[in-house]
Amino acid sequence: MTDKPKLLIIGHARHGKDTFAEMLRDMHGFNFVSSSVFVGKEVLWDNWGVAVYDTFDEMFEDRVNHRKLWADMITAYNTPDATKTAATMIERGYDMYVGMRRRKELNACRKAGIFDLIVWVDRSDHLPNEPYESMEFVITDADVVIDNNGTLEDLLDEVAEFVKEYVK
Repeated sequence: MTDKPKLLIIGHARHGKDTFAEMLRDMHGFNFVSSSVFVGKEVLWDNWGVAVYDTFDEMFEDRVNHRKLWADMITAYNTPDATKTAATMIERGYDMYVGMRRRKELNACRKAGIFDLIVWVDRSDHLPNEPYESMEFVITDADVVIDNNGTLEDLLDEVAEFVKEYVK
């Protein structure tokens, strides 16, 4: 694929956003790093993690227990420029930002034209939604919805359909 769209992939925790992005990377050549790893290294480790954990990996593995803190620290990093994380990732050659959580950032990125498509990955038939304090979006914020309520093979089919429709 030569003309990959710049993607923002959103949805609730553990609904398959990273899995969807990994499939795009592994099967279709998209460049991707987990935004949790990216912001963990850019923002959290030096400003908080190093005082609490022995290793970055330990902090990263425990992130599910500190979702609001992570979101709040990312918000601080993106102040006053609400596009900072997204723009930095795209400037460094990544095709996808996976896991944005704040409306202010989304609105700023839309205004700046950073992304070509906003994709929602949904597994709500099996997993709960996050509280608003840690994730401010709803499914209608996306241009495209990926249904991840089936099997892994079903998700592979969703990826294939997505590429057929949106990647030139």
